[in-house]
Amino acid sequence: MEEMNVIIVHKNSINVEPPTQMVLQTLSDLGVSVKLITLSIDKYWELELHKRNIEYFSLNINRYLRGGKVSLISRLKIWLKYRMFVLRILKQLDTNFIIWFVNADSIAPLLCSNIFNRYKFIFHILETYENSIFYKYVIDKYAKYVYNMVVCEEHRAAIFNMWFNLNKYPIILPNKPYRLLEKEAAIEFVKEKSFPLYDAIQNNRKIILYQGVVSYDRNLLPAIKAVKELGNEFVFVIMGRDYGPLNDYIQSCPEIIYVPQISSPQHLYITSLAYIGILIYNPISLNQIFCAPNKIFEYSGYRVPMIGNNIPGLSIPFEKFMAGEVFDMQSTNSIKNKILKIKNSMEYYKMGAERLYTSVDTTSIIYNTLSI
Repeated sequence: MEEMNVIIVHKNSINVEPPTQMVLQTLSDLGVSVKLITLSIDKYWELELHKRNIEYFSLNINRYLRGGKVSLISRLKIWLKYRMFVLRILKQLDTNFIIWFVNADSIAPLLCSNIFNRYKFIFHILETYENSIFYKYVIDKYAKYVYNMVVCEEHRAAIFNMWFNLNKYPIILPNKPYRLLEKEAAIEFVKEKSFPLYDAIQNNRKIILYQGVVSYDRNLLPAIKAVKELGNEFVFVIMGRDYGPLNDYIQSCPEIIYVPQISSPQHLYITSLAYIGILIYNPISLNQIFCAPNKIFEYSGYRVPMIGNNIPGLSIPFEKFMAGEVFDMQSTNSIKNKILKIKNSMEYYKMGAERLYTSVDTTSIIYNTLSI
């Protein structure tokens, strides 16, 4: 595409957000001159950006990202530091840059600055914010002036178009990973990271994998019990950051295997070894009901069938591509039956997972986002 300059402004760590990683790398592939502003970056991503000759600016704020509670005063200090940091960098750039903001949290600290008058900008919103009057206000304040609004799922596009009365309908960019890692390298990676998981693989146990946050609002216990009742052929594996309930799960079923959070994209080595992937969301918000998890594409990229609780964000793609099955969260038998149903027609569901993965061309979508 013709010479274009984009700076991604991302008030988070690039290490933990696969959708932003995908956008960054795809822009680079398209020949776009891309820069990144982020809160922190690890060695893996330093090397990756260096290889691509992508300039980045990091605030090196790690404490804020560790999941603990942060006081209001600390948040305000971070907001102010972030605001001054971003404005100082943007002041040094030509105004022919397009700013690609990731989420309202990246926009909010910059309210009332002049950058929204000086630059073209894109809003890439990964959350719905239906319970946040403030963040909805932040989006609404500038939504009429965006070059393009980008969301990750079709229902969210319709919701945002209604809420913000947009001049252009949002572009839908699913949370598909930029690329998959080679499955052949996974065993050695697992051997270093988790011997219990390595041992399970060596003993040909079928891995039922949950990857994501481990929190009280996503009750994994029925699924853990279901896998336990299916016997030694299967093993339940949890990969992600624990926010409290893990010990309860281990007490209920000592056989489960826990793998602490692994930075993206290296977590995909674990994903590649799953027999079935499990997704669970608590249907208490639009954000959860119309979930758009990158995990759907991570599992399906390795032809891994999926099971999940019955919400539109899961049931619609599962049924459309026959890539998985939904279950009744209150019924252990329902979960067991869905696992066995997939086992008995495994190749059929693997083909469905592959169809789901190949149904999205993120490169074309990002190209069009900059061209429209």
